[in-house]
Formats: sequence, structure tokens, C-alpha cells
Amino acid sequence: MKAFSSTITFLQTNDLKNTSDFYEQNLQCKLILDQGQCRIFETSKNAYIGFCSHDFLEKNQNTVCLTFVCNSKEEVDIWYEKLKEKKVPIKACPAENQKFKIYNFFATDPNGISIEVQYFLHKFPPDE
Repeated sequence: MKAFSSTITFLQTNDLKNTSDFYEQNLQCKLILDQGQCRIFETSKNAYIGFCSHDFLEKNQNTVCLTFVCNSKEEVDIWYEKLKEKKVPIKACPAENQKFKIYNFFATDPNGISIEVQYFLHKFPPDE
């Protein structure tokens, strides 16, 4: 199994439009995917930053979620089993999330940071 295909760092925002404008206009990050409540920007090849306007993790404004993108649903399942075997705290079994069109699960690293392992159920990044 090869390494992850890309990574996304997700952060929360109270103002998705203002945050999006900042990253697009000031840092010239390209909007790759607009999921309504979350927007994902390309920062470099296979590296992305996402901002979400809803409480997708916790109420803490500084919550971070590190997302590791796999090439298939099967790879997500393999990572789930590997992390479970290593006794990594897992929040839920892998499942499809139709709202965001992903297959994923969440775990927690030793620092309490949320780790998401996911597969997009559509092409990511989308074609230009």
C-alpha cells in the first residue's frame, strides 16, 4: 500500500466568506472544493487547507483536524484496522458520509488532535 495521496488540514472559522476571501486574494490559494459548510484550498501539490463554518469537531475555535486522503475505500479500512491494532483511540468505524461525499473515520493522536482518514467518493482534486 502506498503512502497517502494527499493531506488536508481542517480548521474552523466563524466567517467562511471572509476567510475564503483572505486565502484566495491575499495568499493566492486556489479554491479546489466548495462543500457549502467547508471549503478546501490548494496550498501546494497534494497539500490542502480546509475551513469549515460548522462545529464539525468541538466547540473550541482552535480545533484542528489532520486529514489523510487515501486512494480507495479499502485503504481506509486497512488504516482503520492498523490503528485499531496499535490501540490508537478511534471515534467510530469507517462509514460513508453522503453530505460530504466521503468514506472516513476519525481517530485521536497522543496530543488529542483529531486525525481523519478518508477517501473522496468523487474525484479529488476535481478537474479544472
